[in-house]
Amino acid sequence: MVVSDVIKIKYLKDNTLIEKELQSIGIIPLRWAVVEVQGDYMLVSVSYIK
Repeated sequence: MVVSDVIKIKYLKDNTLIEKELQSIGIIPLRWAVVEVQGDYMLVSVSYIK
């Protein structure tokens, strides 16, 4: 099943680091987009298989 969520992660500038951060919390993204930056954190809209 494909799931879409908004995930809060630490602020990262590099796409590769963002994908590694998502993988470190158990999410292998199909697609993702930064939707908001909140100081040291960012909200990422991500779709993945659950």
